[in-house]
Amino acid sequence: MKTITALENDLILDVTGGGMTPLPAGVLEKDVLLTSVLRTLSGMDSELALVFCGGTCLSKAHSLIDRMSEDIDFKVILPDGLSRSARSKALSAFKKQLISILGDAGFSVLPEGVTAKDENSYIGLDLHYQSRFPSVASLRPEIKVEISARPPLLPTTSLELKSILDVLIDAPTQGFPFSCISVQETLAEKVLAFLRRTAEHRANRSRVEFDDRLVRHIYDVAAILQAQQIEFPSAVFREMVNADAEQFKNQYPEFDADPYGEMRSALFAIQRDEKIEREYQRFVDELVFGIPMPYEDAKRAFTKVAEKLLG
Repeated sequence: MKTITALENDLILDVTGGGMTPLPAGVLEKDVLLTSVLRTLSGMDSELALVFCGGTCLSKAHSLIDRMSEDIDFKVILPDGLSRSARSKALSAFKKQLISILGDAGFSVLPEGVTAKDENSYIGLDLHYQSRFPSVASLRPEIKVEISARPPLLPTTSLELKSILDVLIDAPTQGFPFSCISVQETLAEKVLAFLRRTAEHRANRSRVEFDDRLVRHIYDVAAILQAQQIEFPSAVFREMVNADAEQFKNQYPEFDADPYGEMRSALFAIQRDEKIEREYQRFVDELVFGIPMPYEDAKRAFTKVAEKLLG
């Protein structure tokens, strides 16, 4: 089973023992292995193209957030003109190829850790590894890879990736390039993800247990605004909302009928929700390694963006 090298083990002990980072050894270890997944997939030979996205992309590629992100999110781009059946078959073959490549790299992918929904338009893989360090309560014991067959809406860019450990020690090791989603598109996705999923939970329409790490989207949106001036991607946001309304219309018909009303209601509700504040504080304490952002500041910034996008 995949594990870090003896050298990586020693380097992690050096930086944690030397006070170079507040992150526990287990967090650095997981990031090294997560980076190994990205490096493995960067050299994948396939007709389908992967685009790196989500919070991990904001951290590792765009360097806009200072937090550990233990999931790897991708969008996959398929060839034009495929029929519905051909599209599903292409994605199924791609899923098998992913499992094979990651298995050859040493990661354990158990059958129960493979999820496919909507004719393989969503693929989820749980990658298991052998840890050399004590477990960290805030982290899952596996690396979660999630792939969506929704193509990017804005132009992508190739950026260099490295592990947190390599950055900390200023390693001479070369990074590796990966096609990455734009910051603007990520901003829109995070506002939508937080508001729709919060509204869905409040309406008792969710089919899964509520994710108490959903507050990461509040932190990420605020961190983006703090780091750079950004044009609010209103047109992209509208397109994403329409796609979500169509995708979840059976599960969450209220959102299909009035998505903006549902999201405004969720945004209003979080303003006085002490539970979200507690979840945010726990998230920052456990996974943010940069300067922590107070909840009120983060909530204010998120609300500003959300109100702009909701019109």
